[in-house]
Amino acid sequence: MKVIALTTILLFSASLAGCIGEEEKSDEVDFFGVIYWNQDGIGMIWEEDTRYTVLPLILDSCEEMSEALDRELEERGDFCAFEWYGQDVYSMTTISETVYNGDYYETCENWGGVVDELCYDIHLIEGGVISTFTFHSNGYAGACEIYLDQIDVPNIEYYNDEFWLSEDAFDWHSEFASSAGDAEDGVALELGCDSVIYQPKYLMESNEDDSCGMYWPDDPFKAVIYSFIAEYHLGYGPAVGCYFGEYPDLSNADVADELEQNWDTNNALEYAQDWVDENAEDYDMGTFDVTSEFNISDGGLGWINSSHNNQTTDCGDSEEVLDTEENTSSFFNIEANPNPESPGMKCFTKYVDVFGLGVYAESGLSDAQVLHAAAVLAELLDNDEDGVIDDQMLFSRLENMSAIVPMFNSEDPDESPALDDFFNNYNGNGVSAVLFAEEVDPDRPMVWGSDATIEEIMHTINHIGHVYVYPDAFGLQPDSSLLSDAMDAARGGQFQSPPDNYPEDAWYHYDDTTCDYECMAIEYIYWAQVSNMEILNDTVTCDEIANEWEPCSKELLESMDVLIYALITDPQYHLPQNAPDGVYNPQSES
Repeated sequence: MKVIALTTILLFSASLAGCIGEEEKSDEVDFFGVIYWNQDGIGMIWEEDTRYTVLPLILDSCEEMSEALDRELEERGDFCAFEWYGQDVYSMTTISETVYNGDYYETCENWGGVVDELCYDIHLIEGGVISTFTFHSNGYAGACEIYLDQIDVPNIEYYNDEFWLSEDAFDWHSEFASSAGDAEDGVALELGCDSVIYQPKYLMESNEDDSCGMYWPDDPFKAVIYSFIAEYHLGYGPAVGCYFGEYPDLSNADVADELEQNWDTNNALEYAQDWVDENAEDYDMGTFDVTSEFNISDGGLGWINSSHNNQTTDCGDSEEVLDTEENTSSFFNIEANPNPESPGMKCFTKYVDVFGLGVYAESGLSDAQVLHAAAVLAELLDNDEDGVIDDQMLFSRLENMSAIVPMFNSEDPDESPALDDFFNNYNGNGVSAVLFAEEVDPDRPMVWGSDATIEEIMHTINHIGHVYVYPDAFGLQPDSSLLSDAMDAARGGQFQSPPDNYPEDAWYHYDDTTCDYECMAIEYIYWAQVSNMEILNDTVTCDEIANEWEPCSKELLESMDVLIYALITDPQYHLPQNAPDGVYNPQSES
């Protein structure tokens, strides 16, 4: 009988959550003490101080199972529990605080070895819980993970000195997958999840020789580097464990240990690149660019015969929309899509290279619209149009993350094959916002309500770039940055979600209940920047946006919101000060 190895890796969904303000701890936490099963059939119990891993009692006693695992297990009825990774370097056992915020719980754990504290949100759903943040801060943006308690106990077997999930557990997986799909179609969308993570280990193993279903680099040194990046940046599950368990050449196994044990930053990709640059010669290797070598922008090297393969999408027979008017910019050229084989990218037909970043559009977008978006992106990055990027640190971050601007025919997938393909299959980390044809108007550039090009591109630059390059200035979590402090002042308090009524003295009163604190911070910096650029400064626009944003001119912003004005005009952050016009015309300084 074929058996499938259990994995004890737990993914939490897409960024490190900002942890706990000054709310009081909940007296009763509804999910404490309940056994929840994850996608690999591993049980989890959260308690006040500790999170435990749970296995069914399948031997004579937990003591016998402890001896088999060489790990101390304690009996819990018909189950055996142990502190999650409590005996390993990466201890994630101690829960420092759990707070109920009215709709969900915020939980923080002390995590030795890598980061001091890991925080995530737990949302109660029918039949289980959804965790909405992931340890992998740059992987699976917007993805969530589901845990179920109203499901049969999975069938675990003891085999070859390990505990394994048996092949006849596939029916259990089908039940789990159905619940995950129902959650994704329902409550997960309401929580802002782009998807529900469901890629259990058994789907990654097409045969005993395929290394957990992962494609590996041929070179053994590059393979061990890739295992670290795949696990801690791309969110490929237990990739390092797959390397140790199944990669045929472990001559560089010490590298995996060193990478894991010495990792002390949140950005695994940058850490791995620095390590390669400093240490490759010691292994008789030259340095190399890990981003391009491992195809990071397209989600890594992928899986063999697994759920990571693209869903089939028919790109349709859409005719090109030809322009009869003069293009808005002659600086850029529209080219054919250079990456049609990349996940989620095959239905784009138009491409513009902007300093190495890509604007991708499908056939329903006119050339003028595509060139307009490219020009606005260029103007925001080279705001004085001297032909030189204003902030090289910011640009390097965008470049490393392969930031792109996707443009779609419509918000309706039936009318936009590229949208359907992109949201089903794209697995990169370079997108924070998208553009639809109806909101790109080159004839009315930057006019609020007609042309949203600057807003969506600014969201991408801010979210993917500034937040990470200048975290003390632009961090999105409560009490984390100058931006969060300014927003709390502008809203008249620190609100995790929009209140029923904002204080009378608030001037930023965003009321979209689907927008969490981070989302509101991204919207806030957009409003401030376009006000500073005088894009909103006309009577009609001021009246139309007053229900959300009041300081619609630079003068009002400077007097009403002193904190954000000082931040966005501080020259050390190089934020653009001039309004784009959709025509990029760089003039080199003589």
